[in-house]
Formats: sequence, C-alpha cells, structure tokens
Amino acid sequence: MKNIPISIITLTKNDNLNFHKTIKSISSQIGSFNIEWLIIDGSDKTQYENNKTLIKKYFFEIEKISIKHINSKKENIEGIYPCMNYAKKISKGDFIIFLNSGDTFFNKNSLNIFFENSLNVSKDNSLIFGQAKIIASKNITWYFPGERLKNINKWLKYFEPNHQTMLISNKLANQFHFSVKYNLIADGYWKRKILKNANEILYIKTPVINFFLDGVSSSKPTKKILKELLKNNNISLIRKFIFVIKYLCPSRFFNLYFILQKYKSYFFDILL
Repeated sequence: MKNIPISIITLTKNDNLNFHKTIKSISSQIGSFNIEWLIIDGSDKTQYENNKTLIKKYFFEIEKISIKHINSKKENIEGIYPCMNYAKKISKGDFIIFLNSGDTFFNKNSLNIFFENSLNVSKDNSLIFGQAKIIASKNITWYFPGERLKNINKWLKYFEPNHQTMLISNKLANQFHFSVKYNLIADGYWKRKILKNANEILYIKTPVINFFLDGVSSSKPTKKILKELLKNNNISLIRKFIFVIKYLCPSRFFNLYFILQKYKSYFFDILL
C-alpha cells in the first residue's frame, strides 16, 4: 500500500477475550481508505498462534488493511511504553491512533469520522480528538468531554483526552517518547507534550471510542506509586487529589469513586 492515511497500534499480551473485542471492532469499521494495523504481541507461543488465527478469520477478505503482527519477545521489547514507542516509530500512516487490547471504537463509523476530519488539518503537526464513552460498569457511564461543555480550550487546561480518542500526525507523535521513568503516568506526560506542541488541534464533538475503566491506570494505586505521583511536578493538583482519593477509597467502594468521577466530569463541563 502506497498511501496509508491511518495506522492503528494495538498492544496485547495473553489477553484473548479483550483482544477478540478489539479485532471485531476494527474489522467492522466502514471506510474506503487504506489502514495499517500494527499489533505488538507479547503473548506466549500458544496464545500468539491463536491470535494469528483469529486475525486471519476476521480480515481474510478485507483488502484495505495492511496487518503486521509482531512478536515483541522476538524483537526483545518488554513493557507497555517501550512497545508503544517501537510501534509508532515503525508506523507508516500519516496519522496514528492507539487502540490497545480491550479498546473498541464507539461504532462502525468511528474510524471514518477520524479520516474525514484528518483531511481538514496538516499531516505534519496536528491532533484530532473526540469524545470517549467512559464505561465503569453496566450502570455507570458518561462522555468525556461531556455534551454540555462549551469551551474546549479551557477544558484542555485541566484535562487531557483519552489517548484512544487521539488521532495524531505521525511526525508529531514521533517527536516525543513515552518515558518509562514516569511509570503509570507516562501516558499523561506524553499527551501533554503532544497537546503543547501541536500546531493544530481539532476537537470532534462526537463519541469515537468506548473506554473501559478496568485497566491498570484506573485501579487503586499502591503506596509506592502514590508517592511517585505526588512528587511529580508534571501532574496537576486536581489529578494528584484524584490519586489520593483513589488510594484512600476501599476496594469494595470503588464504584463510589467512579460515580464521583462521573459527576466531577459533569461539574467541569458546566463550569467551563
């Protein structure tokens, strides 16, 4: 494929059920443009082969997608952020988006929405992002940013979009690496660099991604990690307060924490 507008980057490791969700979501996308899908797979040998079979099953007749299924163990790449750095470095799309194992597009037209909006910005140094549907549980969901938000520029002073909602020009994405020393907040640190250095930022006020609050960054932090987060000057006071609340919240009451997150998001949408 000569022209690849979008590269999708997916990390997975021995996560058959969630990876299956992501495969189904990507294969259902409607679009006539070419896609590159880079899968960085750290699974054991059996699961790696199972993933290979599953990919062939869903993409056997899809011609507009170039798939590279990479065994991270053979490439001697260990860890989430080294894998993400490696993937974006070898990506060939004009724009990239991270959609890791378990992540799904909001609906079958989400990637097409990204593509159509990418035609309106420069390929060199731009960022496009939309809303994420946050799913904490079956009964606790909300949109981030929310429907009532009036000023996206003010919102960006206090928050960063979910990285799954961000379509970033390849050149901009590769100006900065995910830093391993920042541990769980490496993602947030990288996003702030991207937002600060983008010449163009385009906000799509429509849901593009389903974000499930079941990952490591959404879990209760350990005492050691909390100390590291509180010492980091790159994290806002609001974020630090959230981490403290998350640490103090008993595990059995974590749904209450998610409810507070939901209404905190509503509050700032109205305030800003």
